[in-house]
Amino acid sequence: MPALPEYKTRILLENHGVPLIPAVFYDVMPDILPEPAVFLKAQIPGATSRAGRGLVRRASTKEEISNGLKELLAEKNCQGVLAAEAADIKKEYYAACLLDFGNEENLPGGVLLFSPEGGTGIEGRTGSLLKIHFSLLNPPSVQDIGNELPDVPHAYELADFLQKMISTFIGYKLTVLETNPIALLAGGSHVAVDCRAEFEKHAVSKKNAYLFKVPESSVNDSTPLEKMVEAINAADPAGTGFFRASREKTPEGTITVATNLCGGGGKMLWEMATGGRDDIFSLNESDTSGGLSGFKSYRILRVIMSQPEAQVLILTGSGMAFQNQFHLASAVWKALRESPTPLPSLLRFGGTDQDKAMNLMNTVSENLPVKVKTFRPEIFPNAMVEHLEEIATDHRIKQEFIPEAGELAFEVKTPPARFVYHPEKNPEGKEPAFIKECPTGFLQWKKDRITPNPDAKCIGCLVCETLSLLEGNGELTIELGLPGEVL
Repeated sequence: MPALPEYKTRILLENHGVPLIPAVFYDVMPDILPEPAVFLKAQIPGATSRAGRGLVRRASTKEEISNGLKELLAEKNCQGVLAAEAADIKKEYYAACLLDFGNEENLPGGVLLFSPEGGTGIEGRTGSLLKIHFSLLNPPSVQDIGNELPDVPHAYELADFLQKMISTFIGYKLTVLETNPIALLAGGSHVAVDCRAEFEKHAVSKKNAYLFKVPESSVNDSTPLEKMVEAINAADPAGTGFFRASREKTPEGTITVATNLCGGGGKMLWEMATGGRDDIFSLNESDTSGGLSGFKSYRILRVIMSQPEAQVLILTGSGMAFQNQFHLASAVWKALRESPTPLPSLLRFGGTDQDKAMNLMNTVSENLPVKVKTFRPEIFPNAMVEHLEEIATDHRIKQEFIPEAGELAFEVKTPPARFVYHPEKNPEGKEPAFIKECPTGFLQWKKDRITPNPDAKCIGCLVCETLSLLEGNGELTIELGLPGEVL
């Protein structure tokens, strides 16, 4: 999902009364420089781990401020520089709001994540975060939040800050809103020192469009793989399919990870798990969420796995996905068996049919050419990364996938696919069992052949092919073409 730079996120927070550390935004070199000491922060949409990349600098002299502004303004895709005042911070906290699609215990809504320790190192404490689920229609009061907070100084003043943060999250229909750190200042006041937000383009109202507009310059340098994902989205628009390759040079001695992050929550948790580590390098940013089809998940997975430097694939969401996890697992299985260069994978499933997803991957993993480990949603990505070294490979597996010849039963345009029937694998001409497992009733058995039901719609779930191969004789396969040359 698109990400807002800090200076725009500050506007959203300020509009809802959230106190912020004083700062000035410069999109050109100013005539009058700010006073030392300040922190200069490059404003680049989607940029993460800015301090480690030299995009955040403390400037204690006029010369440092002048040089820092010039250098940061010259950074590629930089929209400007935020000059934030230094502050006497007594304590730091971490907080984030993200969408919660619900489960057996909680209705869909939002969730507030809170840690009594903020700043660097938050990625190592994801397992101990306080979680407060809330309704988007009836958000919690300051009293409600204060009652849930651990023993911290000025707890109800902090609860007021968090309540306003929730109001911002709901008011702008964000998918992620993160403040790290929240600073406790002398006297008990709280301010946001750093912040970021992610949003769904279709949820932005016309009156707020100017705040969420992404400059054209940020997408003009699309790589071939990014253009392939754009083509996939054009052919199958349902759901979010986002992919952006890293523009940084791969550091030596790091584990290079291809990421498939399913939603803003998955992206946030991954950044928290790796932001303080210099031994892990993410080759790409990604987001596949919003109810996209298994067909689209497969295609984007193929793009993600085709990155030549990748040593391992990480797939994770927030752990409470709306997207059906069995459909996602079917896409993963198909991508791993059909890719010419499959990647060893760490897969975290959480949401609808998560147990079916895990059972599928556990059943097929022994016959895959690469190692695969699956994780339940209660296992956070910071625990998953401990398995990277044991599963990552320096030598990519190469395999040749040649689709079996069969009869084209029919095609669908949206989501695009070719359904191929193999009558030799059904010599008795009986109706295959998977026909009745089609969740929409789209598949029919007529005159000893598989045909589409004109009154139903294919949702691209891959259930038919998965059950055909897993429980049947492989009577049906699905061909999912890819734009361009994808390894």
